[in-house]
Amino acid sequence: MKSEIANKHDATFKEVFSQKRIAKDFIENNIPKEALDIIDMESLELQKDTFINKELQENFSDLIYRVKINNKDAYISFLIEHKSYKDKLAMFQLNKYILESWMTIIQKENKEELPIIIPMLIYHGKEKWNIRTDIRDMIPDFYQLPEYFKERVPVFKYDFFNIGEYEENDFQKLTRLTAMMLKAFKYSFEEDLEVVLKNFLLALEEVQKEESLETIVYYGEIYLKYIELTNSDATEEDIKEEIRKLDGKGAVTMSILERRELLGMEKGLQEGIEKGIEKGIEKGIEKVAKNLLKEGLEIELVVKATGLSKSEVEELKEQLNN
Repeated sequence: MKSEIANKHDATFKEVFSQKRIAKDFIENNIPKEALDIIDMESLELQKDTFINKELQENFSDLIYRVKINNKDAYISFLIEHKSYKDKLAMFQLNKYILESWMTIIQKENKEELPIIIPMLIYHGKEKWNIRTDIRDMIPDFYQLPEYFKERVPVFKYDFFNIGEYEENDFQKLTRLTAMMLKAFKYSFEEDLEVVLKNFLLALEEVQKEESLETIVYYGEIYLKYIELTNSDATEEDIKEEIRKLDGKGAVTMSILERRELLGMEKGLQEGIEKGIEKGIEKGIEKVAKNLLKEGLEIELVVKATGLSKSEVEELKEQLNN
């Protein structure tokens, strides 16, 4: 069975890369132009299937997109490496994955033509990945061999991305939203919660320049959930405490955390209707709104986060000021 930590990374990886805009941004910034010129990126479509068999489950999980290349069906497969350490057999495991994928496609669809499958291996372990990504580089003097030999050596090659070694210039070529989510993977092994949150808040500040509050909240919740999963000792109150130390820069993050409380209260509201305690829930929502106002969140954002009217929020703010 996959380890607990592999499952945690796997779940977040799939949640992030199943968003078409994230996958599209990553592909467009990591595939050469001459390849992109014949890929119809508008045809990119997430598939429900997996090409991973039981034997490969310990090594990878995959997320598959169907796409048109030269007007023919093809696949781009995002694979995450589970072990988080370099493995000399990764090349052979990946190509076994491709061969079995072709076999599955031929058997299920009864086709005689093979689609192109582009494997993109994403790794974020601490150990440096210094093994080759092309089998031809493992054969001494391969490129000097006669064509007869070259034609009989299968081309085993994959695109490799070590998120743990990404530098700021690597993130800058991506949209701010994609960069923020990839930074979650980069800093996932960081033991200092303060460092993790600082990087998150800096990334979130950049995202606010491009995205709506709704988008920021959605992806911010994914990021915070990942922090909680990979920092097992961290509680939601610990996260709030770290945010309070950061000179008021965490207002939006605090609103996400408060929103979680609000959602919990809304669930309680549904149960409370049956028990006749709606008034208590309303007071709870007002408490959340007051907490957000204390953190410096603008009135419009508090309205969106709580569902209260603008006049109600303004009245609560006046109460605080008095």
